[in-house]
Amino acid sequence: MGIFSLFGKKEGQQANTAAKDSSRTKRDAAATRTDTAKTPARPPAPPAGKRDVQAARATAMKIDAIESEMSSEFVKPTTIQPITRPGPNTIAGSPSTKAGFERTKTGQANSELPALDFTQPTLPMMGETTEFLLGGRSTLNNIAVPATDSMAVIEEAAILFSNNQPEPVEQMLLGAIAEDNLGDHTQIAWRMLFDLYQCVGKQKEFENLSVEYTRKFETSPPAWIATGQPEPAAKPSPSGGAPMVPFSGKLDANSVKQIDRVLKLAETHRVLRLEFARVTEVDPAGCGLLLNALKKLQKSGHDLILVGAPELAVKIRATLEVGRRDETEDPWLLLLEILRLLNQEKEFEETSIDYCVTFEVSPPAFVAPKNKITTAAEQAHQDGGADVFMMPNVIEGKIDQLIVAIAAFSDEHDPAILDCTRLSRIDFTAAGRLMSGLAPFCGAGKTIEMHNVNHLVAALLNVIGLKEIVRILPRKT
Repeated sequence: MGIFSLFGKKEGQQANTAAKDSSRTKRDAAATRTDTAKTPARPPAPPAGKRDVQAARATAMKIDAIESEMSSEFVKPTTIQPITRPGPNTIAGSPSTKAGFERTKTGQANSELPALDFTQPTLPMMGETTEFLLGGRSTLNNIAVPATDSMAVIEEAAILFSNNQPEPVEQMLLGAIAEDNLGDHTQIAWRMLFDLYQCVGKQKEFENLSVEYTRKFETSPPAWIATGQPEPAAKPSPSGGAPMVPFSGKLDANSVKQIDRVLKLAETHRVLRLEFARVTEVDPAGCGLLLNALKKLQKSGHDLILVGAPELAVKIRATLEVGRRDETEDPWLLLLEILRLLNQEKEFEETSIDYCVTFEVSPPAFVAPKNKITTAAEQAHQDGGADVFMMPNVIEGKIDQLIVAIAAFSDEHDPAILDCTRLSRIDFTAAGRLMSGLAPFCGAGKTIEMHNVNHLVAALLNVIGLKEIVRILPRKT
């Protein structure tokens, strides 16, 4: 009796057991999701050389099966559904798949490489909205730049006002102030509304806003600037013995007092200085009065010093429209006369064509002035004694003459200070022309500053980028 009979076993039983182990090894290689750790303990293994070959073969087969399974998961056809809400597309990671990534080709765990986390969402599907891909915001250099609603309100209000639409600007600013979510731009919105009421003459609304401003900010509000100040009397010219007659406010029928003073002074003085830089607007009656006075002074042979004449030409041109016949031709004729006195033949010819088209008559011919006409681009000495250039009330239409006057003023002053106390509005197109006109002078080293700019105009100049070449100092409140 052999030793196997003592334990109730037969001699062939050992061979059968080895056969079963071989069969089990083949089944394990074919089943890719079976965890090798759960394999029950085996009887004595084959020799070492044979065991290494079998293990390597089983491991290679398992890796091939895992790669095949992963490839099938990536190319598996899916049903395309309408995208209603963006959502993550996750790749399901089964325990066997994770185990395959966590094991090396030798079948052992690799502690140096971190296991992939398949529970995190992958990239969004192609075709989803940019808003979802960017998380609702845009980025520049990896810095999030959210939309600034408050700045948009400021800029839109400035552009609307430049296009002479005060009503929607008022409603927009009132709404923004009521919502009170403007952040750092809160005070700017209030000041823009104050300036709006000042420009359109709504003193009652200005005062009501002042009460609310004091209550909210616990400080004094801006002061209402009264218009229609009495005209100053004629005074000697600061540059010599020629008497000076200043025109200010609106050039209209009430300007007859200044015209009479000019004609009276002309009786005893051969040289007269006429100041127009303070004129804010013109009407046909005032244009007719000044036109007649200038013609009389030319016939009498007087020499003239004209201060602010280019700015006056700009204001007159702003009231004209080619093809529109007004009740009188005087504004057109005054504009032509000023251009002739300034000896600006090219501008005269262009304006004369517009005049001819409008009234269907022959325009006056250009004749260079016979008497001495001195143009002074700079404004007379102001309260502080500093020379400043007084900007017009409204800047719109053709502003070539204004740019030329500013350039001439900047040639004699550094910095060239443009006083914007009376400037209420700049047309959007004119603002662009102003920037392109001043850019060459600023690029050549000229320093130009705009002082006392109302906040509506200042916001517009910020929008077009004029602040990059001109120093802009908003009006203080």
